[in-house]
Amino acid sequence: MRKPLNALLATVLAIGGAAAMALGSAGPAAAANPTCNWSASYYGAWVPNYGTTSGNVNCALYQGVMNSVAVGTLQETLNLCYGERLVVDQDFGPSTEAALRRAQQKAGTTVDGDYGPLTRKAIKHKPVSGSTCVRVP
Repeated sequence: MRKPLNALLATVLAIGGAAAMALGSAGPAAAANPTCNWSASYYGAWVPNYGTTSGNVNCALYQGVMNSVAVGTLQETLNLCYGERLVVDQDFGPSTEAALRRAQQKAGTTVDGDYGPLTRKAIKHKPVSGSTCVRVP
């Protein structure tokens, strides 16, 4: 009985380790939050959002995410509020990551190049109306 149990335990540990590595490679913000795929008006600003109607702003963006409206919104925010000159192509590539790192540094939050709830709260966002960038909760 011991041999099959040990083999089962080894399999479970191997699968668990692979899952942990997969989560870790996506970035800290992605580990606990769904990938942002839309944009929402939230406290007077346009912010990345998960779902088209849910209003879940606790979502993540990081390099390698496929094209999405949420990435375009982040790019517009970085251009308007932080003076970046990104092409708004809705693709979170190296240029978007570098621009986000600069915005994170200016905002005084963790500089990791990932967009998640902590970065959302720290950086200013493109306003829904007017020209003053907005910090949101």
